[in-house]
Amino acid sequence: MIWRRRTKRTDRYSVPPQGACLRCVGALCWVGVALLCVGWSTTVAEPFEAPDLLPVQARGMGAASDLRQRQVEFLHRLRQADPRYQTIDKAMLNEQNELGVILNRHVEMDAVRALMRTLLIQMAKAFPGQDLTIIAYAPSQPPRPIGTARLRARTRKMTYTPAVSQ
Repeated sequence: MIWRRRTKRTDRYSVPPQGACLRCVGALCWVGVALLCVGWSTTVAEPFEAPDLLPVQARGMGAASDLRQRQVEFLHRLRQADPRYQTIDKAMLNEQNELGVILNRHVEMDAVRALMRTLLIQMAKAFPGQDLTIIAYAPSQPPRPIGTARLRARTRKMTYTPAVSQ
């Protein structure tokens, strides 16, 4: 009789107490996964090491650390502009200020050119007077190039070249 009373009780979702406990555990698991993802997202913002460090050493350690700091700040601003990864899944900058972006699979191919132009404008503000390159990749294994955008600092001319399908 007591057992029947307990099984008839439900929470606000019309779930028996055992189901409510499972719902709570499930919610806690999702919060844990979200916190882990937030912790991992900061590693995406760190630029990768360039294989050739000679140009960096030639400029001196002060200039290299300043460039690295500006790159990290730019990548953080880029991530803050797209916190839900709706457009860009990953972004990395190398020592030559070449930005590589892996686009979300929901990005329309027609929108890539406009996105690259916007990114070039923002990069030109962060890195004035430098030649800039952005390479967009499809979210495949391994990532497949979609197109390349370039900005020539001297002429201020932007170009976009779609990748050739293989």
